[in-house]
Amino acid sequence: METAVTLVGANGGGAVVKASSDGEAGFVEGVVTYMVMDDLVVTPLSTISSIMVLKKFNIENFNCVDELVVDIGMEEGLELLRASLQSKTVLSDVFLSKRASNEVSSTM
Repeated sequence: METAVTLVGANGGGAVVKASSDGEAGFVEGVVTYMVMDDLVVTPLSTISSIMVLKKFNIENFNCVDELVVDIGMEEGLELLRASLQSKTVLSDVFLSKRASNEVSSTM
């Protein structure tokens, strides 16, 4: 297999390399953290990309920004697949609606 791919480094930069079947090249080099947007666009996470996302959504007050860690199993995977075919706000539809329903049920 000889195909040109982009190798993503830990700094988020990319370089085009040749992929081969000997396992010497791949898509990711070292440990890389990714950001997944609500419309399922995946980009390497960097300080610049984070700032650009905040700017894109006109977020000036960081108190309104929240991190949500989720576990994805078979059920969540199927929900993500279903929502991805019907919506442009996939992650919000799947995880925020579940979070809201859990908060409502825990207050009762």
